[in-house]
Amino acid sequence: MRHRKSFLGSLVAGLLVLLLAFPVWALDAEGDDHLIPGFETSLTDVDTTQSVTTISVLGTGLGLYPDDLGNPRYGYGTFSQQGSGFMVNNYIITAAHVINPTSVMLRKPDGSQFQGPLIHVREMLILVGGSPAKIFHIDIEQDYAILVFDLPVAWVQNLKMKAIDTFEWIYTFLGMVPENRLHVGDKVVAIVRVRDELGDRTVKSEVRIGIIISERAFVPQGYEDNLPWWNLNDFTTDIMLLPGDSGSPIIGFLDGKPCLIGIGRAAGYWPNGEYYSYATRIDFVKLVTDSIF
Repeated sequence: MRHRKSFLGSLVAGLLVLLLAFPVWALDAEGDDHLIPGFETSLTDVDTTQSVTTISVLGTGLGLYPDDLGNPRYGYGTFSQQGSGFMVNNYIITAAHVINPTSVMLRKPDGSQFQGPLIHVREMLILVGGSPAKIFHIDIEQDYAILVFDLPVAWVQNLKMKAIDTFEWIYTFLGMVPENRLHVGDKVVAIVRVRDELGDRTVKSEVRIGIIISERAFVPQGYEDNLPWWNLNDFTTDIMLLPGDSGSPIIGFLDGKPCLIGIGRAAGYWPNGEYYSYATRIDFVKLVTDSIF
C-alpha cells in the first residue's frame, strides 16, 4: 500500500505486470529443445508433473465499490485467482501474492458487477493440485509463502534438488563469501506448466531457459523511480514468465548440477523493449525453516 503511487504509475506506463494470473494467455514462443545440464529430458518433456503444481484460491470477502455518486460502499463478493507452487519435503513453496487476494468481484444494487479492493476475507479455500492446503508461513514483504496440506496426499512428489543461498546474500559466520555461488550471465531455468491452445495450464511441465541479469532487482536506466515498488531483494532474469507462473521454481546450476535458487514472482516489458522477470531468493525460505531442505 505504501507504494501505491509507484504502482499506479507503473500500470499507466505499462512498465511491469504482476503475475497474479487472473486470465492467462498461451506461450507463443517455441523453446529450444536441447538438453539442459542436470536434466535427462528435453525442454518440452520434463517429468515434474507432481512436484511443480497449480494453486487455486477461492473465497468470499468484504470489498468496496462506488455508488452512483462515486461514494465508497461496502459489499460482499467472491474472489478467485491462480498461481503455481512446488514441493519440497512435503511443503508447498509459492509466491505470497498467489495466496493473498487483494480484489473481490462485487454485485452492485443495480445488478452490475464491480471488481473492487478486498477489505476483509470471510472464507478462503486454497487448493494445491486440487487438494486443500493451508498457510504454514507467509511473508508479504519478501513475497513468499510455505503451505502444508490439510490431510496427507498420496500424489506428492518432492522436487529433489539442493536449495542453495544465492549470490553473496548470506555470509558465513566468519564473514567470508562462499566460493560456490552464482554470477550474472549464468544460465537459469524455470519449471512451469505447459499451456494449451487456449492458454490454460495443463498437467505437463516444461523448462524455460534464461540467464541472470542482475543479483538485485534491476530496472533499465531512466526508470529507476519505479524501482521502490519492487522488492530490492529480488534477483533479475530474462526467463519468460506468464501470468499463472508466480510461485514456479527458479533453478541455477553449480558444477553442472541443478539447484533451487528462487521463486518466480513478477515479470514484464519495459517501454524500451527490454523484458525482465523477478524472483524471490530461496534464502528467505531457508531462514524460516532450514530443516525443510
